[in-house]
Amino acid sequence: MDKLILYNGPNSPFGRKTKITAIVQDIKIEEKIVKVEQAEFLDNFNPLRKIPTLVIGNDQTIIDSDNICLYFNQISKKKTLFDPDRYWSIMSNISVANGLMEAVLERRMETIRSTDEQSKTFIQKQEIRALRTINWLEKNWTNYKSKQLSMDQIAVACALEYTKFRYTDVWSNDSKKLNEWLEKFNENSFMKMTIPREA
Repeated sequence: MDKLILYNGPNSPFGRKTKITAIVQDIKIEEKIVKVEQAEFLDNFNPLRKIPTLVIGNDQTIIDSDNICLYFNQISKKKTLFDPDRYWSIMSNISVANGLMEAVLERRMETIRSTDEQSKTFIQKQEIRALRTINWLEKNWTNYKSKQLSMDQIAVACALEYTKFRYTDVWSNDSKKLNEWLEKFNENSFMKMTIPREA
C-alpha cells in the first residue's frame, strides 16, 4: 500500500475526526502536525491550504475531512462506519456536526484577532448558531443509542468536544442526554488518544 501522510493540526476537530477513523479502521498513517499559516508547501497538494489533507504516495491527494474518512473506510477490512441502511441519515448528521465545528472554529478565529478588528456581532452569531445546533442534536439526534459505532457518532463527539475546548460547556446542563452519551463515548481509547491540545 502507498504511504499515507495526513497533514493535520494539533487541535482541529476535522482532523481529529479523520485520525479517529484511521485508528478505528486500522489504517496506518503518518501524521504530520503543521501550522497552516506557515505551511506554504501544502499549496502543492491543496490550493485551499486547509487541514486535514491526505497525501497518498506523493502523487494523489484527498481533500476535505469527510472524503478522507470515506477513503479510510473504503480501504479498511473492518466493519463499515457508514451503515448502508442508514447512509443518508449518517451523512446528514455528519453535516450538522461539521456545521457545529465550523461555528466554533469561526468564533475562535474572530476572538483571537486584535480587539479593534473583532466583530462582536459575528461572534454572537456563531455562538447562537453553535448552541442552536447542540439543542437540535439533543432533541433530534438518536444515534447515540446505537451500539454499532458509526461515523456520525465520531463526528458529533468531535464537534461537542471542540465546543467544550474552544467555547463553552454550559450547554451540557441543558443537553443532558448528549452530555451523558459524550462522557461514556469519551471512554473509548480512540477518544483518549486524540484529545486536542494547545499548539
